[in-house]
Amino acid sequence: MKRLGLFFISSVFIYSSFSYGQNATISVKDSIHIFYNDLFKELKANYIYKDQFDWAVIENDIKEKAIKSKTFKESLQVCSTLFDRIKGDHLSLFAGENTYSSNLKKQMTQEDFHQSFLVKYASEPKFEVSVIEEHYGYIFIPGMLLLNAKQEELNEKAQEIYDAIVKVDQSKQIKGWIIDLRINVGGNSNVMLAGLYHLLGDDTLTLYLDTNKYVKSRSSLKQGVFYENQNIKAQIDIIAEPKSQIPVALLTGILTNSAGEFVALGFRGRKNTVIIGEETYGLTTANDLFKLPYDTTAAITLSYGTDRSAKFTKTIKPEIEILKEANYEDLSKDKNIIEAIDFINKER
Repeated sequence: MKRLGLFFISSVFIYSSFSYGQNATISVKDSIHIFYNDLFKELKANYIYKDQFDWAVIENDIKEKAIKSKTFKESLQVCSTLFDRIKGDHLSLFAGENTYSSNLKKQMTQEDFHQSFLVKYASEPKFEVSVIEEHYGYIFIPGMLLLNAKQEELNEKAQEIYDAIVKVDQSKQIKGWIIDLRINVGGNSNVMLAGLYHLLGDDTLTLYLDTNKYVKSRSSLKQGVFYENQNIKAQIDIIAEPKSQIPVALLTGILTNSAGEFVALGFRGRKNTVIIGEETYGLTTANDLFKLPYDTTAAITLSYGTDRSAKFTKTIKPEIEILKEANYEDLSKDKNIIEAIDFINKER
């Protein structure tokens, strides 16, 4: 059976660098040492499970394996072995057009999905906002990884999401909103949640727990600014009063993971909100990006992510379960959408 490529980013992101900025005057072995020294430094300082391992032994074994590589690029494949060894199912390394992740991720086949879902997924769909049956706003948010984006670019993307939602809201008599996260395979949840400010308003959204499951930080929205504690991660210019009480139905699926799950966590606990569909993939730990030598970047897991309750769940289970159903050709006939509209009408 054909395997479905599963990462927390989409494969559509292409990078021009092939050598990863490696200095031609430095030997392959030296480059490998420099890279892995920095990678282990960041892992030992930041990784949520850093206290569970004998790093000296692991570092020696991994470097010994990597140094046998004929090229620096080849040596990066050893990162997957490293991530497996330290139980890093949410760890990734980005290098040029390649992503190196753990092999511990769940494997899925085409048989796990509705045919309409597979067709939509294969089309590499973009963000969109539309209206179903004249009165129900529909927001489709796929994965969005803005790996090398500057703060200004992150803000612009959040503004694009926000503006599209407000434009539809002001042009129609919208009774409620449906947010489709079924093909949201991850990326920058800060940008997504800031862009959804019109439906969230000012509130605490998610909490981050340390290895002992104690709250270490939180994210919130205030006047269009997305904060992690006091640090601004994304922001928008507000042009309309938020509708934080309007009914919202979020659609999740078995491919909804990482940032897609954090969007669902950000809404869970909000009034007049329901999650419909399938249990999510299960990457609700929180990552941050760390720059490494030779134009590489590591996504390192720092904490457990939760909703406002501070209770960690590896996956997100829907309140209304609908299994292996999709109709992206005609959304009005999609069973998930039908259930969402029914919820909105009851809430009103």
